Amino acid sequence: MNQNRALWLALACGACAAPPKPAHRIPTAELAAHVRFLGDDRLEGRGVGSRGDELARLYIATQLEAHGLRPGCQDGTWQQRVPILGITTAVTTTLQASGVAGQASFQAPDDFTAVAGSPAAEAAWQDAELVFVGYGITAPEQQWDDFGAQDLTGKVLLVMNNDPADDPARFAGKTRLYYGRWSYKFEEAARRGAVGAVIVHTNESAGYPFQVVQANHGRENFWLPFRDGVPTLPIRSWCTEAAAKQLCALGGQDLDQLRARAEQGNQPPVPLGVKLRLGVANTMRELRSANVVGLLPGHHPTLRDEYVVVTAHFDHLGIGKPRGEDAIYNGAVDNASGCAGLLALARATAAAPPARSVLFVSVTAEESGLLGSQFFAENPPVARERMVANFNVDGLNIWGPTRDVEFIGHGKSSLTELASRLAEARGRRVEPDSSPDLGLFYRSDHFNFARIGVPAAYFKAGKDFLDRPEERRRMKGSYTTVHYHQPSDELAPWWNFDGAALDLELLLDCLLATANDRQVPTWTPGDEFAARR
Repeated sequence: MNQNRALWLALACGACAAPPKPAHRIPTAELAAHVRFLGDDRLEGRGVGSRGDELARLYIATQLEAHGLRPGCQDGTWQQRVPILGITTAVTTTLQASGVAGQASFQAPDDFTAVAGSPAAEAAWQDAELVFVGYGITAPEQQWDDFGAQDLTGKVLLVMNNDPADDPARFAGKTRLYYGRWSYKFEEAARRGAVGAVIVHTNESAGYPFQVVQANHGRENFWLPFRDGVPTLPIRSWCTEAAAKQLCALGGQDLDQLRARAEQGNQPPVPLGVKLRLGVANTMRELRSANVVGLLPGHHPTLRDEYVVVTAHFDHLGIGKPRGEDAIYNGAVDNASGCAGLLALARATAAAPPARSVLFVSVTAEESGLLGSQFFAENPPVARERMVANFNVDGLNIWGPTRDVEFIGHGKSSLTELASRLAEARGRRVEPDSSPDLGLFYRSDHFNFARIGVPAAYFKAGKDFLDRPEERRRMKGSYTTVHYHQPSDELAPWWNFDGAALDLELLLDCLLATANDRQVPTWTPGDEFAARR
C-alpha cells in the first residue's frame, strides 16, 4: 500500500513538473533550406528595392509567423518601412591630374572609383587642390590631429585607410576603432568642407582586395534621407596604391615618405601641388524597402517589457558587373546564411519563450552603409532603454566544426564573460577577434546598437577545425579573397553546416541566458560606448 502510494505520488509529481528544457539543436537541414531559397538566382541577389528584396522580406516574415511570433512593428505589421534614396553615379569627366612633374589620366574603376556623397545632380573637381592628410583623424582623447588649423574648404583629401596601430596606448593598438573606418574618413572630410576625399586602398589596410571596392563603382548606392545641417561630401573616392603613388609623384612627393611622416602623429596636412579634374552625374530615385520585425513576447510579468534583439541583414548586392557569365551577386554566405541562422534561432527560442521578450529583426541595406539597422536603432518600436542586448548574425561557418568561436567585440561588455562561460560548458572556447585591425565591430549591424548604448555581440567562425584543419583554414581564407561580394558567393554542394549549427547553439545559449537573467548586460567601464548607455 505504501509502495503504491509512493509510486502514485511520484507519477503525480512528474505530471505536475515543468516540462524538460528542450535540446537546443539547430538542424543543419533547416539552415541549408533557408539558404537555398534566399540565395537562389530568382531572388536576383536581394538588391535594395528590388523584387528579390520584396521576396526575401515576405519569406522571412512568413517563416517568423509560422514559428509563432507576432508582428513586431508599432503599427501591428511585420515590416518597418525604411525610406531610402538610391543614387547612381556615372563618371562624365575622367580623373585628370597635373603637377610640377607632368600630367596623368586615371581610369575608373581600374585606378579609382567615384560615388556620390550628396544628393546633388552633378559634382565636379575643377582644378581642385589635392592635400595629403595622413589618416584623416581628429581625436583629442588620443592626442591625435591630422588636420591642425589648415583650411581644407574646397580641397580634395588624399587619406590613408585604417588608424594608427604601432602604439598600444593609442587607438587600441592593432585593434581598429571607428576612426579607422572608411565611413569616418568621408564624414570627417565633409566636416572639413572638402569637395572630395580619396582613400588609398591596400589589401592590408582594407582587409579585402580592390575588386571589392570596384564592385561598388557604377552601382546604385543607398542613403537614408539627407538631414539639413549635416555636411555632405560631393564625391567619395578610392584609388589603388599605385594610382596614389603616381598622384603624389606628379607633385614631386613620395607616398611612402608621406605615410611614414604621418605615422609620427600630429603632422599638418601636406598640399601636394597637384590639381585634379573629375566630373560625375548622379541619377536619383526613392526606393521602397523595409526591416522585417518579429516579436516573441516574454513570459515574466515585468521582464517581458525588456527586449533582447537578434539581427541579420537580408540584403546583398543584387545584379551587377558580370564576372564571367554570372552577374547575380547571390550573397549566400553574406547574408542568406545569417538570415537562416536568425530564423533557426527564432524557431528554437519560440519553443520555450524566455522571461524577456525577443525581437527578431532582419534588416535591409546593410551592404549600403548599415542603413536598415541605423533606421531601426534611431526609430525602434520599443523604448531604447528597454533593449538590453543585441546579438547579430552575419555570415555563418560553412567550413566545418571548430573548437573555438571568435567574438567580435571581445572584452567590450559583460557578454564576453557570458559567452566564454557557456562555451566552456560545451567544451568549446571563445577567442578574441583574430583580425582586430579590420575593425569588424564597426562593419555590421550590431554597431548601430552599440552607438545607442545597447551592448552588442557578433560571433564569427573560428579557426581551430576538428577535421582537416589546414585544408579547412585555406578554404575559409579563400572566401574573402575570392568570393566575398562576388557572384561566386553561392550555395555549393561542399558547404558544411555542422559548424554553423554548433555556433548557433552557443549563440542560442547566450540569447536565452540574457533573456532569462534578471541582470542586464553592461559595457566594460571605460569602453567607448559605455557613456551612451
